[in-house]
Amino acid sequence: MESKSSKKLSGVFLLLVGAALFLFGYYLGLPKSSIDNNEIASEELPPKPSVEPQSKNIKPSTKSSDRDRDLQENEEDVEEEVKNLASPKSIEQMLLSAQSETNPIKRSAAYARALENLNRDNIGQALKAFESLPMGFENMQEYKMLLYSWSQFDPLAAIDYCKTRASGIGAGFAASGVLEGWANRDPESARAWVEDPENAGMAKLYNFGLVKGWANRDLEGATAYVMNLKGGEEVSKLVGILADRHNREGGFGQASSWAEELPDPKLKEGAFMNLSRSFARDRPEEVAEWLETHANEKYSAKAFENLGRKWSETDPESSIDYFSNLPDGKSQEVGIKSSISNWAKQDPLAAGDWLNERESGPKLDSALAAYASTVSTKDGGAAMEWAISISDEKLQQSTIKKVGQEWYRQDKDSVESWLPSSGLSETAQKSIRNPPKKSWWQSMHEK
Repeated sequence: MESKSSKKLSGVFLLLVGAALFLFGYYLGLPKSSIDNNEIASEELPPKPSVEPQSKNIKPSTKSSDRDRDLQENEEDVEEEVKNLASPKSIEQMLLSAQSETNPIKRSAAYARALENLNRDNIGQALKAFESLPMGFENMQEYKMLLYSWSQFDPLAAIDYCKTRASGIGAGFAASGVLEGWANRDPESARAWVEDPENAGMAKLYNFGLVKGWANRDLEGATAYVMNLKGGEEVSKLVGILADRHNREGGFGQASSWAEELPDPKLKEGAFMNLSRSFARDRPEEVAEWLETHANEKYSAKAFENLGRKWSETDPESSIDYFSNLPDGKSQEVGIKSSISNWAKQDPLAAGDWLNERESGPKLDSALAAYASTVSTKDGGAAMEWAISISDEKLQQSTIKKVGQEWYRQDKDSVESWLPSSGLSETAQKSIRNPPKKSWWQSMHEK
């Protein structure tokens, strides 16, 4: 018979063994995510919800069951994430997976994740994934990310790649994307490459990428570069890039003040045009107030035209009232012309009444032509009366031809009855009888 002391020791021993077995079983039952997570950054794992222990004699509530189910699903998600971290996909696999994504937001995000760590060691894998992706407009965003990332460590190789995947202007546009990233990192080296005589043929196109990337890094340096360029329309567009950058840094006030101080009229025209195009639709009153002091200046003509077109898309009456009160001249003329077209689309009767209240003459001719062309898509016969009222002979004849062709598409018999007494030349009549076929884009635009 065992002594009481012996029995007591045996009981303690069994208690310890039982506790050890319980702890071991609990350890085995833990989800994988709570075991040895030293390699996982703490911020990559969601916090584990706390669950209050319940008595065995109390039946779990529905809310408790839902909470347990959510906890289980959360732990399964974490476990899947751990598996992905334990065996990371290659950049090629990531890019191929991104290509199959149909959601455009998720697709862009997947490409960004894959390409943010592009380097000399994995560029070959990335290019294999891009082999099946045509280099064209439909995949422009994907290639832009690839080329920008590549430009951070080997821009020359990226430019050579562009020339193997595209030709002519297509290759030039792609290389311009490389230059944007290159100039954002090292503008002087990018500039030296663009100015190399071997690249002179595409230099005007390359400058767009160079200036955009350079302006993001050093606006003053990019401005000095553009100011020293010799050229025409393309230099004005480069100034637009600088104006946009000024706006991003200091808003419309800074950008408009900078534009006013430009010494060259052609460069000033580019800056004014860019700013009016960017703000005229959403902030027309602000743009109108700024432009008013520049009325009838040659450099502001396109800016006023943009203002009239954009403002009249949302409020044609306010737009045309503003231009009517400007001093006589080119700014008023282009603004009314732009405004009347959109007003005629929205309310042709009101726009027609406005024109009827004005004195006919050269100042109103461009507005009459715009109105006639717009309403001709709905009523060619009525539009012809407006076209005939134009005083400038050359503009009148071109408008009659355009309106007549539209009318002929709608009502051939009425046009045939009208033509013999129209006074038009045989050539003009023949042209009206043979209207060109409209493209689907023209048809959609007129609706």
